[in-house]
Amino acid sequence: MTMTSDPYEREQQMRADLETGFTDHAWAVGYVLCPAREKCVSSSGMRSLFKPLKNGRVPMHRGWLGEVCPGARQKPTTPPLKLRTTP
Repeated sequence: MTMTSDPYEREQQMRADLETGFTDHAWAVGYVLCPAREKCVSSSGMRSLFKPLKNGRVPMHRGWLGEVCPGARQKPTTPPLKLRTTP
């Protein structure tokens, strides 16, 4: 992944990397991304990771002002993350 100085572009690159379904971080294995993408109100924005509920949906999450995220309680659009293997 090539890093850029623009924060929005960096956010987009991180999201695209996570959307591949793989991560370099062991703690993130099994987590899913919020399906609301840019509209996610979580403090982490588009790269918000959540441990899926037993029914496979994203848990309830809110923004700083208490607004409910449109991705809350929805099915994720990406598979749970797996650890990337290095050749």
